[in-house]
Amino acid sequence: MAPRTRRPRQAERQARSAQHLGERRRAAEAEGPLTTLPVAVDQLRAAIAKLHESRRPGAAEQAIRALDDVRQTIAES
Repeated sequence: MAPRTRRPRQAERQARSAQHLGERRRAAEAEGPLTTLPVAVDQLRAAIAKLHESRRPGAAEQAIRALDDVRQTIAES
């Protein structure tokens, strides 16, 4: 049996991580929106962390703006 290369191992690890996050999300959704929110934020943080280092700050700023917009909209209602 030939040794596995890094790419397939990385792909397997990413698939397990995505499956875990998906399972966490489904379980949280069963509990309701207040439980789902922290899981969604964790997923956002994980997605930003996977970006190339040069793109992370811009993505984080974009996420912060979006969250601030939502917060402001909620505060105004």
